[in-house]
Amino acid sequence: MLLAGLPLAMVSTYGPAWAQSGAGSASRDVGIGDIVVTAQRRSEKLNDVGISVVAASGDSLLAKGVASTADLTKIVPGLTATETPYGTPVLTLRGVGFYESSLAASSPVAAYVDEIPLPYTRMALGTSLDIQRVEVLKGPQGTLYGQNSTGGAINFIMNKPTDEFKAGFDASLGRFMDTDVQGFISGPLSNTVRARLAVRTHQSGDWQKSVSRDDTTGSTHVTMGRMLIDWQASEALTFELNLNGFIDKSDSQALAATSFQPNNPQAVQPEELAAVFTPPGDNRLADWDADKNFRRNNWYYQAALKTTFAIGDSADVIAITAYQHFKQDQFVDSDGTNAEAVGSTQDGYVKSFSQELRLQGQAGRLKYVLGGNYSYDRIYDNTLYIIRHGSQAHGLDALGLDIGIGRTHSRQSAKTYAGFGNLDYELTSGLNLQAGIRYTKQTRKFEGCLGDPGPIGGGKWANLFSYIYGTTIPVGGCTTLNPATGFIGMERDSSSEDNISWRGAINYKPSPGTLLYASVAQGYKQGSFPTVGGNSSTQYTPAKQEGILAYEIGTKLSLLDRHLQLNGALFYYDYSDKQLRGKVSDIIFGTIEQLFNIPKSQVKGAELQIIAAPVTGLTLEGNLTYSDSKVKSDFPSLTPIGVATNLKGESFELTPKWAANASVNYDAPISDTINGFAGVDVNYQGRTHAGYGGDPLFTIAPYTLIDLRIGIHARDDAWRGQLWIRNLTDKYYWTNANYLGEFTYRQTGRPRTYGVSVSYRF
Repeated sequence: MLLAGLPLAMVSTYGPAWAQSGAGSASRDVGIGDIVVTAQRRSEKLNDVGISVVAASGDSLLAKGVASTADLTKIVPGLTATETPYGTPVLTLRGVGFYESSLAASSPVAAYVDEIPLPYTRMALGTSLDIQRVEVLKGPQGTLYGQNSTGGAINFIMNKPTDEFKAGFDASLGRFMDTDVQGFISGPLSNTVRARLAVRTHQSGDWQKSVSRDDTTGSTHVTMGRMLIDWQASEALTFELNLNGFIDKSDSQALAATSFQPNNPQAVQPEELAAVFTPPGDNRLADWDADKNFRRNNWYYQAALKTTFAIGDSADVIAITAYQHFKQDQFVDSDGTNAEAVGSTQDGYVKSFSQELRLQGQAGRLKYVLGGNYSYDRIYDNTLYIIRHGSQAHGLDALGLDIGIGRTHSRQSAKTYAGFGNLDYELTSGLNLQAGIRYTKQTRKFEGCLGDPGPIGGGKWANLFSYIYGTTIPVGGCTTLNPATGFIGMERDSSSEDNISWRGAINYKPSPGTLLYASVAQGYKQGSFPTVGGNSSTQYTPAKQEGILAYEIGTKLSLLDRHLQLNGALFYYDYSDKQLRGKVSDIIFGTIEQLFNIPKSQVKGAELQIIAAPVTGLTLEGNLTYSDSKVKSDFPSLTPIGVATNLKGESFELTPKWAANASVNYDAPISDTINGFAGVDVNYQGRTHAGYGGDPLFTIAPYTLIDLRIGIHARDDAWRGQLWIRNLTDKYYWTNANYLGEFTYRQTGRPRTYGVSVSYRF
């Protein structure tokens, strides 16, 4: 009875491709069409999958202006996205996320491109090129997608090489001279070889303005490419080669300072007192150090090979081998003012190798997947802190000592082994039982320290800590103290953890248009070492793995001869050892960061979606998500500015209780060969926070964004043109609010933008 009532409680975004984009076949097909997804590593209709899944076509994403992983918040209620000041993407899905800026930090919302894992969030920039479809799976997906998918998984499925010659381009021009052009060419190279080449360049002028002077920043300069080559070596054997990468020379986003919170009030500098704060109300306003270069010099490449060997008609052996390399080099203004209090230069890399081997197929009523994984990652993360006018830099002026320039350094390596299996058995017609299990073991080695940067710092840092410790610290030496042994130098540690993820589910289809499902799943996210400025070796204590025991019941209903779709779900997460990057007190810096585990937490919630296609060409859609997150354990901690607090009873960071979106799309013929279309999208994010303790400085206010589009397209979809406006009301909003360099700050969203887009297919 409870399941039967779940249309009032909600699941995910469904929606046909052109119904969402407001163009094309929506004008010719009455009703809601099927979407085929590969959420369970096989092709299935979305309405047959007993998982909460959001699916959207590449054309739909283009029409809605979804040009990055962060933009998926437009179509996925319950998903929030922000960046740390250092450009690390942070995704939170149904309350499950991890706010961490270290290169070595893995997100609990896993990302995959054509079944290839992207183990670190900075690698995901190239996913916005030549997309066929994106699928967002909610809830733990550890049995098929491995650890680090406790929140869910995002699958990017790219357009594949074609049997016939095809080519096309998509181009847009918008405010701030925002120019985004991508194109592809695809076809056969021989009777057995096909290839597809896609490239994209996104260039724009500055969109941010200085609040203290006549200056601008915020330009975009991203270029990416992908080459796919498929070889049908025999009737049973195929090879799929994927070579891709990107270069990012965009500006780091400038911060908007909101208050001054000195670590040492007795040593406040005139430059800090003269700092100009950014008034609320204008998304474009921010501030930064004058005459600094904020352009990133980041790049990434990947080489992957998928080999498939068919065993008869009922089974395949699949091997996926991938190597990935990400490199960063960038400068960030960490205080959001013109005061030159704190800035940082970051350089580092991630090198990752992964191998998967699996057998999948069907034997009678049983569908199965059996396999194993291996991965080896190496991460180097180095940050140079330039501390000039902060009060902490001048607290020892009377002794002729100051901080000057400091450095954090870390190297990590991680080896991961896993074996998994997943079974789907049709017990009777319409009734399926599913069971999956995965064993994972990871060993991780770490070395890191806080220290003197070498000759560039003039020895100031080494002199300061030589005075504090009463010993001689060499120029370029580490200054991290082990309080247990008294050793000053590089901290070295290792960890070894294993876990068993599992999932059980029942799917019942009493009729072709009705699915009822229930599932219980246990998922894990791996532990990690942080990259922090560790005065004490205790700051490098790793966070241990976190776990989620998730319960979900849901329904997917196709009604009124496929003119109405209702999806709904209820979910409850029992969260253990939630990872948190929190603060501890420090005599020199006031507060410094460290990783912690919160013993017990929970998330409970509901989702509801309604899609209607009442007449030819008209599609209406509404989505609503409720997520009630809570820390259940007593957990003494500090707020971002160092005030003692207890986290018990607080909601999670970046987790609004309410989130919703809605869209209206209409497509109709205006001649024998041309259709016109129009659409409106509304996205609401409820109130949340970016720092525990209830301090209003770290509240993220609720906001509603409205996008409009109107255009024409060929009836055969050979070309399309549209005018668009995003953030129609020029709503002032921010996605992050935190504390760095003695100043609290906000990271604002984009202002109103407008432009034109055209597409053509040969």
